[in-house]
Amino acid sequence: MRTKKRIRLLSAMIAVLWAVVLFPSVDVLAAPQGVLKEAIHWSISGDYMDPATSHFISASLPLYLFHDALFKPMPGDLYSPCLAESYTFSPDAKVLEFKLRPGVKFHNGDTVSAEDVVFSFWRYRGAHAKTIQEKTEKVEAVTPNLVRIHFKEPFPDLFEYLVPGISSIQWVVPKKYVEKVGDAGFKKHPIGCGPYKFVEFVPGVKLIAEAFEQYWRKVPHVKRIEFYNVSEPATRLAMVKRGEVDIATLMQSVFYEDVKKDPALRLVTSQSSTTWFVFMTAQWDPKSPWSDIRVRKAASLAIDRKTLVDIHMPGCNPSSSMALEGDPNGVFFPADPYDPAQARKLLAEAGFPKGFEGGKFYPYESGYWAYGEQIATNWKAVGINVETVLLDRPAWLATRDGGKMKGGILINPEIHPTIGGRLMDIWGRSSYGNYPEIQALWEQYRKELSPKARKELVTRIQHMIHDKALYLPLTPANSPAAFGPRVKGNPYRIQPLLWFTAPLEDIELEK
Repeated sequence: MRTKKRIRLLSAMIAVLWAVVLFPSVDVLAAPQGVLKEAIHWSISGDYMDPATSHFISASLPLYLFHDALFKPMPGDLYSPCLAESYTFSPDAKVLEFKLRPGVKFHNGDTVSAEDVVFSFWRYRGAHAKTIQEKTEKVEAVTPNLVRIHFKEPFPDLFEYLVPGISSIQWVVPKKYVEKVGDAGFKKHPIGCGPYKFVEFVPGVKLIAEAFEQYWRKVPHVKRIEFYNVSEPATRLAMVKRGEVDIATLMQSVFYEDVKKDPALRLVTSQSSTTWFVFMTAQWDPKSPWSDIRVRKAASLAIDRKTLVDIHMPGCNPSSSMALEGDPNGVFFPADPYDPAQARKLLAEAGFPKGFEGGKFYPYESGYWAYGEQIATNWKAVGINVETVLLDRPAWLATRDGGKMKGGILINPEIHPTIGGRLMDIWGRSSYGNYPEIQALWEQYRKELSPKARKELVTRIQHMIHDKALYLPLTPANSPAAFGPRVKGNPYRIQPLLWFTAPLEDIELEK
């Protein structure tokens, strides 16, 4: 009997050792445990479940939860190899090759293959799909684990299109499953190869997922994760105080101070790559007051940026540039001061001593309405009156991207980590207008292969944007959150690009 027990024990030990040899990145000894609950401030759309239509930065939560990409931002690496264990881009920027990680499984047991990558690439129809796909000559599955993409012309800024919030064209879905259930069926029950499997989604209410123990990178620590959409910060804070959730996001103003004073809670501030800008879409209309640069400068001087950061982005400083701090290609200018008197003087010089009606004003979605309303109040104090239109995030994005904010003013969040990507994002909305001299430099930049020449061009572009007050920098963004006692450490590890808890498989609960 003892011999049989020893044989069984030895067999189990051998199985574990073989698992370690075959799957060294997976923690085979750990089993997911516990439930993590988050009250989040942003709404999740059904489109976010599908990488083919999911590209907004707020959609990256379901992407990181259910799906995976050939490469994606991970701690310390903007382009970390994931489903592709390696990739190469030819010197002429015309051929991109991915060597896939062998043996990766989708949640339904299918193996991730080159055919799934090809299928996912051409199926994508989100932001910049037309730009990328029209430049592509062919995408071929050379072998089950090798994908090669040929472009019709050099594509030196390709990688600017491949980070969360810009496009999700290189996130991979299972070809056979999608063809079986169709697009609508896939959104109702997404199957991916990410760290968590889909359990339940109620739009505007909750999203629930369960650990996928065969995830290639590691077994997730937490068994079940539940996200609850709660728009009111007071309600989110009350929930974390009562222990109904473990994390309550976006604690600003008085709620920020309340969390700081509560010994039972931790205040954790997740940084973001987002910078907020005011954009006047009517600046190219000669009949509009916004076409006068003195008016746009006046609007900038009327904004109290210090109060904006103190109340809405505590811990940040006013922005002075389009570029994210630390970007080696960024150009940084002094931030405009708060000077209402000078603002009134410029308005008078432009022919508006009594102010004017500025049109419709679109602050960003609900979590930041108060941010926009403060700016509207600053403007009213110098005579610029606007009609504030409040939209939730999906409606705001659809209205902006559909060109329906024409003639109005919007607070635009730029999220790309590089200045090249930010400019690309702006020029993607050039239907609102553009300056020919800046557009010409941008087209030259996109064709240039020399890093030195590209930096010189992007520097000139930034100076011209600043001189014309095309965009008015406001503040960076962050998202202070209240943490209950069950959450271990700081789960905001992909900074500053992602302001939500990620990687999700790394989150741990106290025992």
